Amino acid sequence: MDIYVFSNNKNIGKCFASIKKGHSISYHAVSEVQKILEGGSGGFVYLDCWNQTEPAMKKLMQALQKKEGYNFGIIDAKGLYRDPALLFFSGASDYIGKDLCASGLTQKRLQEALSFKAAEIEAFIEHEKAASTMAPFSGSDWSAVKSGSEYTFLFMFVELDNKAEIRQMGQEYATRVLDQFHDYITEVVTPVNGKVWMWMDFGGLVLFPFNGKECGAVIPAFKLMLDNRFASSEIFNMDILLTYRIAMHIGSTVYKSRGDTGTIVSDSINSIFHLGQKFATSGTFCMSNDVFQYIPKGLGHCFMPAGDFEGREIVKMIPLK
Repeated sequence: MDIYVFSNNKNIGKCFASIKKGHSISYHAVSEVQKILEGGSGGFVYLDCWNQTEPAMKKLMQALQKKEGYNFGIIDAKGLYRDPALLFFSGASDYIGKDLCASGLTQKRLQEALSFKAAEIEAFIEHEKAASTMAPFSGSDWSAVKSGSEYTFLFMFVELDNKAEIRQMGQEYATRVLDQFHDYITEVVTPVNGKVWMWMDFGGLVLFPFNGKECGAVIPAFKLMLDNRFASSEIFNMDILLTYRIAMHIGSTVYKSRGDTGTIVSDSINSIFHLGQKFATSGTFCMSNDVFQYIPKGLGHCFMPAGDFEGREIVKMIPLK
């Protein structure tokens, strides 16, 4: 691949001295960026911020971001950028900081930068943007959660599919089944700090604390999907197979105690209800990609892409055979 290094530092070549094969590296003054790239056919650009003003760098990055066929990285030998992640927001694919400039770029390190795909950059940017606007994490348990304050939680929607059949059982019997379902959900989620937070007749919303690192609450959801045959006969003592839909999403809301949630306005609550009621189908377990990236290792193969819904990528549990 053609690699263009634009720098006004006469010693910049030392940073790339270890790159001996596989790539063509050329060095140019920063003032030549537009001229050199106009006649090129693509490649990777390293732009050195040495003796460049912040507005000048911003303008150059904007121009490089629009240049088809090129990705670019930033060289910062003096460590001028205090928050290098901001460079990725401007489209950069690599950042060579003070220490790396001193030690020099290795062949392996360069290849990692060149293979950094656009999709990964976009995912990183979206994740950082989302994280910067999220409410504080609610934590690993409920000890720090205070009523009236806003936090980021893991939401789980669960609802029975067998509504018509249950209604036909008569009021008394149907009420008993629905009460048992509520208690069953409570029993399954409580060991992992889940709280049944909002509840209607056939299902509702469970809230889990979220620490920004992991979503272990996916385990009880798995248990619910795997045990529905057992639950139908042994817990509910029914001749029909009870099925339910489960949906998970990470979002924020003001927290209030159960029964005092009627005045809460939350886009995240709307989103999880839409995902569970409008997207999830009977007997399925789905989640937004926000959740999927935090599930326990080893469970990823149990899910498959399910498409986009309301601007989010959704995955669903592979059907049991």
